[in-house]
Amino acid sequence: MGKKIFSGVQPTGNLHLGNYLGAIKNFVKLSNDKNNQCIFCVVDLHAITVFQDPKDLRNNICETVATFVASG
Repeated sequence: MGKKIFSGVQPTGNLHLGNYLGAIKNFVKLSNDKNNQCIFCVVDLHAITVFQDPKDLRNNICETVATFVASG
């Protein structure tokens, strides 16, 4: 039996190698297992617990989503 997996990434800046190796690479591996039910998201409201320039936050959200899509 597979797993139910829910995880998110804060859009607080450009994603880097650590994000890829620590999270996104594993997200792809988990989602490729047909037994798993995966939901991965961008936790944009969680990012506003500290001040964020709205324009920068919007750009970071778009970049984070694009990285998720590009990663598979």
